[in-house]
Amino acid sequence: MKMKKYLALTGIILLLSLIMGCAAKVVTFEQLMLFEADSLFRAGNYEYAKVKYSKIQGSRPESDEAKKAQYYLGLINIYYDNPFANWEMALQEFKKFASLYPNDFRIGEVNSWIRLLVVMQSFKKEYRGTADKLEQLAKSKEMEASQPQQPRRLNIDMITESLRNCYSDRDSLTRKSKELENFILDLERKCQQAGR
Repeated sequence: MKMKKYLALTGIILLLSLIMGCAAKVVTFEQLMLFEADSLFRAGNYEYAKVKYSKIQGSRPESDEAKKAQYYLGLINIYYDNPFANWEMALQEFKKFASLYPNDFRIGEVNSWIRLLVVMQSFKKEYRGTADKLEQLAKSKEMEASQPQQPRRLNIDMITESLRNCYSDRDSLTRKSKELENFILDLERKCQQAGR
């Protein structure tokens, strides 16, 4: 139902633009597709918008419409409301933008997104590694509990060492999360300054 309304609205807008005068600016096929992709994005049809943006980017990669489409292919994958958001795909799309259009006016923002997404990937890997270590520690403790009792002093030393390792991993994770938080705050500040 949404798609029918969208197509009807697109047709009406196109018809109105043609009726409003012959002296109007000629709209290219890529511009029309970009208008459709932007409309889909705003309507929340993220997967269809991705398809349109990909077609635009592939048709004439050197055009302004293709640059905007490539930018939005990265942005749509980190968009807060997109249930299909994919940070790894966003990183790939932003890297592609940076390699294809290094002189574009959006390159500063794209590079900031790339740095942020790389930090997020690193944080995710470290978190997973720490969670795996804690899981292994819990399993080893279960195995130790099922084995015959060892001298009490040896158990205390092992528990103390395990606790030190756990605190060390937790402190490392806390430090990384603080770094990420500071990076995000710095990025927000730069975006606000750039918007002025």
